[in-house]
Amino acid sequence: MKAVPFVGHVVRTACVCLLLAVPGEAAEWFVAPAGTGTGTKTDPLGRIQDALNIAQPGDTITLRAGTYSESVHSVRHGTPQSPIRLRAVGERGSVLVTAPGRVLTVDHAYFTVEGLVIDGQYGMSDTIRTSTGAGFLTIRNTEVRRSTQDLIDITGSPTGVLIENCLIHHALNAANGRTDAHGIAAGAVRNLTVRNTEIHTFSGDALQVDPGRAAPGWTGVTLDNVRMWLAPLPAAENGFPAGTVAGENAIDTKANASLARATLTIRNSTAWGFRNGLIGNMAAFNLKENIDATLDGVTVFDSEIAFRLRGGGTSGTGAWVTLKNTVVHDVLTAYRYEDNIESLHIWNGTIGQRVMRSFQAASSTRTGLDVRNLLILGSRPVEAADRSNLAVSALAFVDAAQHNYRLAPSTPAIDAGTTIAGVSTDRDGVRRPVGIGYDVGAYEWRPPDPGEVGVHAWTAPVVAGAWKVIPDAPPAE
Repeated sequence: MKAVPFVGHVVRTACVCLLLAVPGEAAEWFVAPAGTGTGTKTDPLGRIQDALNIAQPGDTITLRAGTYSESVHSVRHGTPQSPIRLRAVGERGSVLVTAPGRVLTVDHAYFTVEGLVIDGQYGMSDTIRTSTGAGFLTIRNTEVRRSTQDLIDITGSPTGVLIENCLIHHALNAANGRTDAHGIAAGAVRNLTVRNTEIHTFSGDALQVDPGRAAPGWTGVTLDNVRMWLAPLPAAENGFPAGTVAGENAIDTKANASLARATLTIRNSTAWGFRNGLIGNMAAFNLKENIDATLDGVTVFDSEIAFRLRGGGTSGTGAWVTLKNTVVHDVLTAYRYEDNIESLHIWNGTIGQRVMRSFQAASSTRTGLDVRNLLILGSRPVEAADRSNLAVSALAFVDAAQHNYRLAPSTPAIDAGTTIAGVSTDRDGVRRPVGIGYDVGAYEWRPPDPGEVGVHAWTAPVVAGAWKVIPDAPPAE
């Protein structure tokens, strides 16, 4: 029999059906809940896994609206130029993928998930779990919910994972009264980015990094515009009674002391509700061990401790932390520094309404503290002895009662700070300084711009003689 010459077609199988595609040309595979076909637009497959089995680099799997009751896993790698894409055809919420426990496992690189709702039904497994092989995984515009373990568990040491525009919520484990279940848990990750994302209602942390302290160690973790919060449960949920605040921290870091110092960057993010829970010393940001962390434009409120910052005692392997342009209000303690922390910079921060204690030392001297340009509504603590720090009344702000801590005109904080090269802009992105010197606090005052309406409230009235500096409190240890 004469052989038929190869003419450049690639054969792909779906169930028992064959489709032809031109090599190098990306295909789109369609799936619908009631599908029984071959994966075309008019004859969709019925299962997501069937599409994953045949999808090649560059292919897109498009899910029609509906519910898919299955647990799925990646099959092969994409490439940098041609990732494999799994997406909902409509808005987020139109496609639900659900199973009791593990819903998605990713062991391959360059895989993208977009627009899905992924529901673990409070099963006893991570809802999404990845391995070292899942480098450059992207989870975008996706809701991940209801796990008794972690909602997203990034195991091993993958590189370049991106989680953006997502809603991650309800990781609850009531075993033994409370057991850790995290929004995102990460191992020895490299260059993990979480941005424009909300994480709430968990019995562990919104993000915990490397509890196993594994080699080669994690680094390059970035959070940008992330909201992390807890609240008393409005109703009983997965073993917890109504009214319980089940979680621990927004961020909790762990790092191997024998490896290179891990780096963490958090920008323009907010944390609240970390109080009245099931643990002591409940903190929004629990930054500890062998890390170098920079937080810029972070807000914390309605919490027991805003920033719990931990040194290494005599080992010298504690956290190095720089806090810039932070705003804290409605907390018991703004900054708790522990275990002779060796490098803690608090620059151009603002402490607002109802902060019971600005600083708390816990087995720590002040040797490692560098506190400058801190604006305090209240009295100035001994940790803020530098002349650049200032205590003021509520009249120094545009509207302290509504937690608008931008500076009102003529406040003494304007041009009263010291130059800090590491704080080149304020929370609004305004370049410092606007006037002859740095302003004190998280915001730099600038004259009104006629083109900006309702942004900075520059028209706040000035009351003659109202601005005053609050006298320093007597130094207290």
